[in-house]
Amino acid sequence: MTDIFREVDEEVRRDKATEFWNKHGNKLIIGAVAIVLAVGGWRFYRDYQFKERAALGAQFEASIAEAEAGKTDALAAVAGQKTGTYPTLARFRLASELAAKAKDDAGRKDAVSAFDTLANDAALPAEWRDIARLRAGMVLVDGGSYDEVEKRLTPLSAPGQTFANAAREAIALAAYRAGKFDKALDALQAIVLDVDAPANLRQRAETLLAVVRSGPVGAKK
Repeated sequence: MTDIFREVDEEVRRDKATEFWNKHGNKLIIGAVAIVLAVGGWRFYRDYQFKERAALGAQFEASIAEAEAGKTDALAAVAGQKTGTYPTLARFRLASELAAKAKDDAGRKDAVSAFDTLANDAALPAEWRDIARLRAGMVLVDGGSYDEVEKRLTPLSAPGQTFANAAREAIALAAYRAGKFDKALDALQAIVLDVDAPANLRQRAETLLAVVRSGPVGAKK
């Protein structure tokens, strides 16, 4: 009797399994195929991205070499790409090239405009945007007004800001150039008193303090 019940039970289970397969088999097959395709698609996309990044990285390195030789067309091509880090780095390098070549107000204006575009790009990380603001202000140290430099860099010079001391140094240089020695002293002293300021920057600030305290170049003692 036990064997009979076992056979009946197995037959019932087979019937239920067959019924379940007939009802859901196609769905299970489609689901399995979808999983295989998804995994394969993800691996293909990951490999494609890796190869694409590697190719763009090589293109960026080659464009830097060309930029050092005075040719920026390849760098501009990388900057024109839509995704990834390399296009942003290329944009920063192009702006830096403009700043390095700026010899007059028009050239400085172009460089500042390039950095301002980066500073206003909401898609970039906050620190990258701050770097662009800092670089724009530094370009203006040599040719812009003190008020313009101060307006741009004062927010970056506040305590706790990542580039506070670099901004303070630029403000000090612009103030000294404009004959605003009190402003220069304030900015430099803030660097010297900041225990978090890098040692080399504090040393430079101390040297500049001595220069500022001596007054304008050529002034009589």
